[in-house]
Amino acid sequence: MITLIVGTAGSGKSKKAESLAMKQAKGGEKVYVATMIPFGKEGETRVKKHRRMRFGKGFKTIECPTDVHKVTETILRMKRPTVLLECMSNLVGNELYKIENAEKGDNAMEELIVNSVMKLAGSAVNMIIVANEFPEEDEAYDEETKRFVFLCHKVNENLAGRADVVERLENGEWIRIENN
Repeated sequence: MITLIVGTAGSGKSKKAESLAMKQAKGGEKVYVATMIPFGKEGETRVKKHRRMRFGKGFKTIECPTDVHKVTETILRMKRPTVLLECMSNLVGNELYKIENAEKGDNAMEELIVNSVMKLAGSAVNMIIVANEFPEEDEAYDEETKRFVFLCHKVNENLAGRADVVERLENGEWIRIENN
């Protein structure tokens, strides 16, 4: 089962995702695939916060800021794995700024990222994907930020179409959408 959890920064996405992972694991192994590269003090603080949130819950953490499909072999060796992938905006940014991806257009980037995530999902019994939502238009966005936000939206939309369940925060309420 693939679940996509989408919300704004500070909306409780991580807490919701961890709670769902605990419920879905049912005795299987729990894996947290972390995509954040902690730049500076703020990044380190966020990583520490998320580690505290997971402490004592039995998650095995795998740091994988790009090419998340490369951990599939590790996941396949686990007992009934539930994978929590956090966070898509970090993954999109990391992939976008990788030197070997510099010349790729938006469609190629979307395909590369979604295919990598779906390959990872195929190695797990349950996959929970955490994704940030950003305003599509903002006067403060430069061209680089506009591309990043656009690509995050495209990847989120693509994953939402492939997920079994999408949990989206709308007007302060979590809305559950089941895809058939």
